[in-house]
Amino acid sequence: MIGPNDLSNLRARIARIQESGGEVATPAEKLFDLAIQKPPSVMLRDFFSSASPPIQQAMQDAIASLLGALPPLEFDSQVTTTGDKMAALMLQLQMTGYMLRNAEYVVTLRQLLGLRTRSASEYRKAFERLDLDGSGFIETEEVEALLRDVYGGEDAPAFEVETLMRLFDIDDKGATSWEEFAIALGADMNDLDAEAPRDPSAALPAATDPDAPALSAPKLEGKVKVEMGDGEQVEIDASAYMEELKAEAQALRAELAKIESAEVQRETAISQSISAYVSSLPEPQLKVLTSGISEDVVGAMKLLVEYILKAPGGERPLGKEESVTIEQEKLQQLCLYQLVLGYNLREKEAKGDARDIIGR
Repeated sequence: MIGPNDLSNLRARIARIQESGGEVATPAEKLFDLAIQKPPSVMLRDFFSSASPPIQQAMQDAIASLLGALPPLEFDSQVTTTGDKMAALMLQLQMTGYMLRNAEYVVTLRQLLGLRTRSASEYRKAFERLDLDGSGFIETEEVEALLRDVYGGEDAPAFEVETLMRLFDIDDKGATSWEEFAIALGADMNDLDAEAPRDPSAALPAATDPDAPALSAPKLEGKVKVEMGDGEQVEIDASAYMEELKAEAQALRAELAKIESAEVQRETAISQSISAYVSSLPEPQLKVLTSGISEDVVGAMKLLVEYILKAPGGERPLGKEESVTIEQEKLQQLCLYQLVLGYNLREKEAKGDARDIIGR
C-alpha cells in the first residue's frame, strides 16, 4: 500500500491509460484524474488553509469516532487488517467526505435562515419567507434572491444556486415543496404539520417572581378528602394540601427548566457544529445528504481506493484476504486524505469542474 505522500503508482496508471488511448476513457476515470491532480500533501495543505473551522472539526470528529476503538496511540502502534476491510473503510470515508460537503451547505443555509431548532413551525416560517410568490414551492429564482442578499445584492455563483436546488428538490421536478424543504434541512419529521411550538409547562400554575410583591391569597381552612391509590379516602388539612401541591408544581417547573436548558444547548450545538447536525439526523434525512451522488463519482472513488491500496511492491492491487499492516499515525493520515478526496469530489461536482471534464 502506498503512503499518502506517494503518487507514483497513481500517476503511472494515468500515464498508461493516456499512452494506450490518448485520453482517460470513462467519466469515472476522468474524475479519478481530476481528484489526483495535486499530491496528497499539497491537497491537505490547501484544504486546511481554506476550509471552514466547522468542516475541519467535523473531519477530525469523524476520524476520532471511527478510530476511537483502537488502542491508545503509541510510538510503534500498528493496525493489521485485510484488504477488503481496508478498501471498505477507505470507500466509506470518501462517501463521508462527500456527505460532509453537503452537510456544510445545509448548516450554512440553516444559519442564513436563522434556524436554531428542528421545530417544524420554525421551518414553516422560513419556507414561507423564501416562497416569495406564495406558490407553495421554492423555485430557482427564490433561491437566487436569498443568495443575492448574502452577496450584497450581487448575483451568487450559478453553481451555488444549482447545488442548493439539488439538495432541496428531492423528486427532481424543478421546484421544492414544503415537505422536501423540511426533510432536506432536517426538520422534526414527527412534527411536520405543527403550526406552533408546544410548551410542556404551559398547563402548570404560573411561577411567582421572587422580586415581585407578594399577593395575598385567600386562606384555606377545613379538611379535604383525597383518594389514595388503593381507593381509600383520607382527610387532610386543606391549607397543608395546597402548599404541597404548590411545592410539587414548583419542583416540576424546575425540572422542566433543566430539560429546556439542555435542549437549548443541544440545538445551539446543532446549529453551529456540522458533526452535531449530522449525528442528530434520522436515517431518512441522513440519506438525503448522499442521495444525489452519481455513478461516475462512485466509480471514481472505487478507482481511488484500488490504486491507493496496493500489495507490497506496488505492482498489483491488494487481495481481499491479504493482510495489511499500517501504523496508527499513518492510518489517521490516510483516513483524513480519504475524507478530503470525497469532499473535493463533491466540491468539484458542485462547481461544475466535474461536468466540464466528463462533458456532461
